[in-house]
This record gives sequence, C-alpha cells and structure tokens, in this order.
Amino acid sequence: MVIDFHAHILPRCDHGCHSSAMAQEQLRLIKDAGTDAVVATPHFYPNEDSIASFLAGREGALDAMREKLSLQELPIVYPAAEVLVCEGLHKMKDLESLAVSGTNVILLEMPFRRWSEALINTVLGVKARGLVPVLAHINRYDLENVEPLLDKGVLAQVNAEAFAPFKNFKRYVELMREGKVVALGSDLHEAKRADYKRFLHMKKKLGAVADAVFAKTEALLKNATPLYQPNGDKAKQTQSV
Repeated sequence: MVIDFHAHILPRCDHGCHSSAMAQEQLRLIKDAGTDAVVATPHFYPNEDSIASFLAGREGALDAMREKLSLQELPIVYPAAEVLVCEGLHKMKDLESLAVSGTNVILLEMPFRRWSEALINTVLGVKARGLVPVLAHINRYDLENVEPLLDKGVLAQVNAEAFAPFKNFKRYVELMREGKVVALGSDLHEAKRADYKRFLHMKKKLGAVADAVFAKTEALLKNATPLYQPNGDKAKQTQSV
C-alpha cells in the first residue's frame, strides 16, 4: 500500500488548500500517481491556536470533503495534523487528539532554528506520554540535530524533495534500512502537478527501499480511522476536546 504520510489537502484548514475544488484536484493528483492513501496534515501551531479551535476547523474541512467530493474514487484520507514543537508541548491537554485519527502516531515539525535541550526533551516527553512521534521532513534539518533523537527511538518522515540530487541522499536510505525513517511524504501544498511528480520520482528512485518504508507506514496506521470506509460509507470523525 503506497501511503503519502504528509500532505496539506484539507480545504481552508491551512494555507495548503484553499477550497473543496482544490482538494479534489490535489486528491486526483495523488490518485493518478498510484498513491493508495494520504495522511492529511494541516499545520497546528500551539503558540497561535488551541487544540479545540483547531479540531473544530479541521472537522469543518472534513465535513466539506464528505459532502462535496466523490471520495470513493479518490485515495483513502486519514485525518491528522503537523504539530509544531514548542517547549512544553508534551504537557498540553488533549495532545492525543492531534495524532493520526484512531492511532497514537503524531507528526511533529521542529522549528527552523537551533534545537535547544528543552525542545529535545519536549519531543522525548511526547514519546514518554505514550504517543509515537514522527519527525516531519527531516531532510530540511541538519542531521547532526536529528540523529540523536532517532537514536532515542523517535521516528522520522522524509519529503520527496530529498531524493533529487541533494546531499545526504545516501544517509536517508541508510536510515530507512535501519528502520528509523518510517514514512515518506509529498508535503503537497496547492495543486501543482510538478510538485507531486517529486513523489513519483522518489518512488522510482528508491524502488524496493520505498516499498519497505510504505510497509512500515501501513503497519503504523493499521488502526487508523479513515475519512470514509473502504466500502464507500463516509465515516463521521469524533474528537474529544
């Protein structure tokens, strides 16, 4: 099962998707690329929004998709979030509700600055809370910052953009083989076909290595609750806030 673990496809939930029409275009791009499922990861900024407010907005976006899109003809969608790590995040009430729906797997975005000891301890605190943190797009960070967290059992996701001829390509493959990179993503914003071609290029370039990562992603999401059921029934998400 090919799973895009990181995409901004929920209408008006963040800057990645402006309307239900754009969501339809995005999901069609994803489906046409041979991707079976996608994790919808709108940004959550704990320094700007409350979990309750975020979930209400996300539920509105999911309702719009249920009502307006022919979901049976599109990839399976798993609601989630891309959660910015701020100091003390691990103490936030109802943090579990930002995990991939039906699981304890949570996508964390690190800030684009030096990672303080407090930030690192926050990620470890999320893990200690019983969640499974996955660091988003580690290809955008200095691996010297990333790898100490991976060595402590934190998992990682890599964006398709990493598999152009950039530095560290071989190291990302090594991390996949070591079981530390467990997900791949397009990080799709808007509906530019050229952007999703990166995901296709990545699958082709990695071959069996990508297949092994997709299998790990599928195992992580085995209990995930989709936006709609495979038999065509549209699932109503419920979140505690």
